[in-house]
Amino acid sequence: MQAARSLCRIPRRIESEGDSCMNNDDREELFELIEDVGTAMLVTEKDNDLRSRPMSGKLYRDSCEIWFLTERLSGKVQEITEDQNSNLTYACPEKETYISITGTAALSRDADKIDDLWGPWAEAWLQCEKDDPKVAAIRFKPELAEYWSSPSSSLVQAWELAKANLTGHQPEMGENKTVSMS
Repeated sequence: MQAARSLCRIPRRIESEGDSCMNNDDREELFELIEDVGTAMLVTEKDNDLRSRPMSGKLYRDSCEIWFLTERLSGKVQEITEDQNSNLTYACPEKETYISITGTAALSRDADKIDDLWGPWAEAWLQCEKDDPKVAAIRFKPELAEYWSSPSSSLVQAWELAKANLTGHQPEMGENKTVSMS
């Protein structure tokens, strides 16, 4: 992973709640954040227990979908087959930016999508060629995204907390926005 990937951008504002996938400005802002962070934690459920694992995927802006490569017989695929409801979380602690996306996941063997996702890292990770039957893709379709962002330094945050204690007013610690994506 590139060193620059660890320093995420701070979002300006995302306020949309409605619209088909969101308006273009809001969608692009959220998508930039997702791409900047890069790796997500894919959360699924098995026997009423939540399970998370890191996944590096590709965002397809035109369809508002995020795709991942995986092994067809992996535990996460079994969990998705039993319950498509899932969650992706992205975190950039360096900038105090966090994203949670609720949606549905589904297994796909779409050869064109696998081809588009495939790279040297995939061959090394999966230890096979892209046309091997064990290779599959996961399509994540977002429904609702929420993010938290604090563009201020730790010093500014400490000041805001101290000021809030003195004035009784809530501190200005950044933004929390919810965005409907369905």
